[in-house]
Order: sequence, then structure tokens, then C-alpha cells
Amino acid sequence: MSAPSRILVVFYSRSETTAEFAGRLAAELDGDYERLQEVDFGRRAGPFGFLRSILDVVRKRPAHLRPMTHALANYDVVLVGTPVWAARASTPVATWLAQHGHEVRATAFFCTMGARGSEDTFAQMQQLAHRAPLATCAISARDMQRDVAVEKVARFVLAIKDALAAREREVVVR
Repeated sequence: MSAPSRILVVFYSRSETTAEFAGRLAAELDGDYERLQEVDFGRRAGPFGFLRSILDVVRKRPAHLRPMTHALANYDVVLVGTPVWAARASTPVATWLAQHGHEVRATAFFCTMGARGSEDTFAQMQQLAHRAPLATCAISARDMQRDVAVEKVARFVLAIKDALAAREREVVVR
């Protein structure tokens, strides 16, 4: 019997909504998590930080990220989470995927959003990561108000566990 899959949840959160889901996912999957942090920590704070964030994502300006504390080589799957900004992944997540997507063995994506934009965001993330995700999960503000978020997260966790179990069975058969 092989060792359990090692899971890392990597995320960026400006308003703590994405951070809440990242923590929940890490707990449910018995994984580690790491928040992406920019060198200029206060760059995105407040109303001007919000506007700066939208301009950065539209103009495709890269973020200046602090080094990670977790080594990607130690993980079988990395869940990547982002808020949706103008139907795109947040600048810190897009920058991280562009720099590290090729180092990840397998991935899954999740996002939080006001109302829509997840399809474009996931397509962008897949392109930056150079691989299709095992699963995706989009949580809207409306989902959170109606408690649909709990059900969506449960389905996402199950999809990841099923995909990892299938991979393990494939390895055993070989």
C-alpha cells in the first residue's frame, strides 16, 4: 500500500474569503496550505488597493511575490485558489502559476467571485499551469448566502479524492 497523497493548498486572498475556503480545503484533505504574499504587503489594501488590483490584472502586470515556505516537489497535488478579478485569476496567483506551474505534478483549481467569471479564470489558470486540473470549484457570493458553498466544497473534495484514488490504482496495476 502506498503512502497517502501529499496535498498543498496554495492561494491568494485580499478580503479573506478565499483564505477561508483554502483553510477548509486543507483541513478536509489533510493537507498543508500556503498563502501567496507579495513583497509590498499593503499594496492591495483598501479601496485604492482594490483599484490597483483590477488595473494590474487587466494590464497583466506581474506581482512581486515572497518565496514560498513549502517545497512543491514534496506534494502529489497542489490546489490553487484565487479570487476572480475582472474574469481573471488574481495577479499574485497568475504570477505564481506562470513561475511554478511547471513544477506541479497535478493540480486542482478553486476560486471565489462576486457573481461570475470562473470559466475564463479556470481557462487562464490551466494555460498558465500547462496542465488540466483534476477538478475545479467556483464559489460565488450568492453561493455563500444560500449555504450552497458547503455542498460545492464537499463535491470538490470528493472529486480530488476520487482522482487521486484512480491514479493510485493505475500505479498499482502497472
